[in-house]
Amino acid sequence: MSLKKYLAYITVVETGSLTKAAEKLNYTQPNISQMINSLEEEYGFPLLLRQKNGVKPTKNGLAVLHGMREIQRGYKNLSETVNGINGLETGKIRIGAYTSITTNWLPNILKEFKRQYPFIEIQVYEGNASELDHWLEEDQIDFGIGTVHNHKWEFQALFEDPIMVIMNAQHELVKRDFISLEAIESVEFILPYSDSLFEVHNIFKKAQINPNVAYQIRGDETIISMVRSNLGISLLPKLLLRRCSTDIAIKPLKTQVFRQIGVLLNTKRGAQTPSVNKMVHFIHQWTRKNN
Repeated sequence: MSLKKYLAYITVVETGSLTKAAEKLNYTQPNISQMINSLEEEYGFPLLLRQKNGVKPTKNGLAVLHGMREIQRGYKNLSETVNGINGLETGKIRIGAYTSITTNWLPNILKEFKRQYPFIEIQVYEGNASELDHWLEEDQIDFGIGTVHNHKWEFQALFEDPIMVIMNAQHELVKRDFISLEAIESVEFILPYSDSLFEVHNIFKKAQINPNVAYQIRGDETIISMVRSNLGISLLPKLLLRRCSTDIAIKPLKTQVFRQIGVLLNTKRGAQTPSVNKMVHFIHQWTRKNN
């Protein structure tokens, strides 16, 4: 059946490896190779470029990839609809989300959701803003939970997450009730990369402030560790700081700034499957109840 071949090819492209695709789909590597070869014979052109470090799609392979994904999505939609009519809620959901979401929100959301829909399979991908963009573009996730920083995706707002100043409990600014951006300029600062927290960069850009950057770090936990060691202060979303120990002081900015957290959807793909719609609706209900 071509659907199996399409899924094999899609998975090979996503993983960049015939072996990894076989492991993910519970096939042998020769099985995957045979399905790809069968598609190439049927279409009359190569789909993959074999390289030393894996495989990648040819130009023609990329051209047919979107159509294969549309067929797979249509089949999933049909299967879930039929199962729903027969009283069985099934499906597969792929969620991409920021670290702050996966560590603080998703465990409780998934626990409650699975209680209601035990036969719906869920995959979670943890990433930053750039990675969510890529996964949505390449159809590797059904939706993301993050912040809006472009107009490529449909954005459904969930809640506002304040940006906070964090510092070692012995830092010279720790006695202040709130921290101004001008005060931040006067001390060593640990700056997140823009692909992780573009909101922090926007704060300084709008205020025309040049922080005294001692370190630039990608990774929220690394930033918190460096602040704990008194290597500088930083700005991070409040949601990330729920589990910080007492040796980290958390202070509000003098002028509060928020990042808007929401659901990101690629509307170019058309209608979502019933299971994805259920999950998105459930997340909206959960956040209204818990924030």
